[in-house]
Amino acid sequence: MPTLKDIAERVGVSISTVSRVLANESNRAVNSETKQKIWDTARDLGYHIKPVAHESQTAAKEVGCIVSTMQNRHYHPYFSVILDGIEKELSHNGYKLAFTYTQENLKNPEILRQITEENNIEGMIVIEGIDAKIYSHLKKHIKLIVGIDVSDPGISTISYDRVEAARIAVKHLLDQGHRDILFIGGTGLSGDFDREKRYRGYKTALEQAGLSVNPKHVLNAEWEPDNAYRLMLKYLDDHSGRLPTAVFAASDIMAMAAMRAIAEKGYRMPQDFAVVGFDDNEPSRYTVPPLSTIHIPTFEIGIVAAKTMLQCIQSPFPLPVKILLPFEPIFRQSSEWQVRQ
Repeated sequence: MPTLKDIAERVGVSISTVSRVLANESNRAVNSETKQKIWDTARDLGYHIKPVAHESQTAAKEVGCIVSTMQNRHYHPYFSVILDGIEKELSHNGYKLAFTYTQENLKNPEILRQITEENNIEGMIVIEGIDAKIYSHLKKHIKLIVGIDVSDPGISTISYDRVEAARIAVKHLLDQGHRDILFIGGTGLSGDFDREKRYRGYKTALEQAGLSVNPKHVLNAEWEPDNAYRLMLKYLDDHSGRLPTAVFAASDIMAMAAMRAIAEKGYRMPQDFAVVGFDDNEPSRYTVPPLSTIHIPTFEIGIVAAKTMLQCIQSPFPLPVKILLPFEPIFRQSSEWQVRQ
């Protein structure tokens, strides 16, 4: 009768690797090619693979995830990278994501019922704020929630100082000599710019420089790059005689959309417009010119959120923890500007 040792010798791996693969363990990575060789060899040798009793146990080793918004995209340069970090850390510890739903999904009563009544998850990670009524419903039915930038003192949360990060971005423009700075962003769930942290950072930087916000310099793109592009085009047409000299966009994708509009209208960057974004998404370094931005450790946020969830499952903290991660200004050519004569 063939043994694990026979399979290991033929494939050229350790017995423990064969054992993990045939047991469907995911706590330590084995590349897909090696896994396939092990399964093929086991079948060729006639190795009897027992039904994995452990599967019923691992089925419970799942965590759910709710994302405030994915802006109707399968890939989003901010949220998707956080999810990558979450999945990697969970996988390294024998867990997996049972589901990832958006706030829009939760408006479907059947999906909400499945989450709270049918899914055998050990906890849920919520990325940014969701509708208060839905969140309250989830808290009643999900035994453990960890938040990423969620305002709830009753749960462990991971975040970074968005107000300060935005303030530093705008201060950089002010230090370059700009006094008329356009803001492009969105209001989120509240519908109120004054409750949006990146806008508050923009406003604070202006106030510290002795300036006030010009309402005409605030564009609500609702976080959509298409809106940012159209609004920027319209703004350039409507205010051609008195234009600002700089743009601060609350995300890189909105900044890139604004840059396209600026270029299409024949303006130069940074000579006519300095531009600063937010997030440091990978494409930001490849724009023309390369985009100044604030680096947010999105992948690390996901890892820390997953680690916090696992800690809360295995050995809960006595009180909810608040973890604040650092950010880093990355100022590139798009904001290298001198005062126009």
